[in-house]
Amino acid sequence: MQVTIDGPAGVGKTSVGRSVAKQFSLVFIQSGQLYRAIAYGKINSLDYENLSLEKGKGVEAMPLLEGKKLTEELHSEEIGEKASKLAKKPAIRNLVNEIILEIARGKNVLVEGRDIGTKVLPEAKVKVFLTASAHERAKRRKKQLGSDRELEEIESGIARRDDRDQTRKVAPLRPAEDAEVIDTTDLSRQEVVDRIARMIERAREG
Repeated sequence: MQVTIDGPAGVGKTSVGRSVAKQFSLVFIQSGQLYRAIAYGKINSLDYENLSLEKGKGVEAMPLLEGKKLTEELHSEEIGEKASKLAKKPAIRNLVNEIILEIARGKNVLVEGRDIGTKVLPEAKVKVFLTASAHERAKRRKKQLGSDRELEEIESGIARRDDRDQTRKVAPLRPAEDAEVIDTTDLSRQEVVDRIARMIERAREG
């Protein structure tokens, strides 16, 4: 079974996706981590085309760049901004999509990102699009990063990234026609997990 979770930055795609993947023993793939790995490669003059995904001991598939596993290096705002700009480039998107398709083929996967349900895995059985207010997402991001930046500055950055993602010519951010849209602004992570879990259970039964 293929499950997709799309949505803008800060809606909880990663934490929710990881929990759901564990619950249903799905390989968990974060497309954003691949874009961030490419951004890291660009900034550090590494061969970003030498990028792959490695399935670890848990459910999560981790990015490898030149054979090095990348984790904490990818979490900075600088990397996030660079990744968002790179994601507008068709060649970069094609590279990321090919890596995702290679590991997703013939497996039970949950892939989260911006255009997974619309572009990368359009035949997925379960498609979710998460959303939340920019203010709520900024609060979550500030807490996640332990940042001392002003909330307004973080919110402004999120709004800019939303606009960039929604207006790009290649695979713009939008819900798939058959996706269920869930506004997470006033929902707990567990409430969102439970709703997606019910969707997967229905799809399995059907």
